[in-house]
Amino acid sequence: MEYIFLSGIHGVGKSTLAEKLKNSLDIKSISVSDLIRKSGQSLDSSNKRTTNISGNQELWKNELNNLNLGISKLLLDGHFCLLNEDEHIISLPFSSFDGTNMVKIIFMKNKPEVIRNRLLERDNSDYPTKLLREFQDCEMKRAMEYSAEKEIDLFIYDEEQPLSELLNFITN
Repeated sequence: MEYIFLSGIHGVGKSTLAEKLKNSLDIKSISVSDLIRKSGQSLDSSNKRTTNISGNQELWKNELNNLNLGISKLLLDGHFCLLNEDEHIISLPFSSFDGTNMVKIIFMKNKPEVIRNRLLERDNSDYPTKLLREFQDCEMKRAMEYSAEKEIDLFIYDEEQPLSELLNFITN
């Protein structure tokens, strides 16, 4: 199944953006976390520290390949980097995406201070701004590297940009 990968760190606004895109296009969206939960694995949505990172990668890919969306495009919300249980930033190996058909990448970025406030409000989790900045820098670097290595178009999106530019990227 072909999909557009919506990359960005926790709290950046991927789910909100996905809703806006669904209202503007014939596109379905699902997150990698939802696919992992669908496989039967429980995930704590308020805790951004991830355990069993490598095992989870296989779970979501199996669920992705079993989705039946008809002719709709799919927007898959996920990550190129994660925080492990010790709050260390882990870059996912590019092999995490083997066996999937990513056709475009949207990297969503925001100010670390905005992300920190969102995570505090939404999850009651406080992360240092410095950690969020490093996490976002890692995520963007990996998105750019994957895009270059796999020759997949990449769009770096900030909420302050017109949505029309992103819509144009998706539809062309």
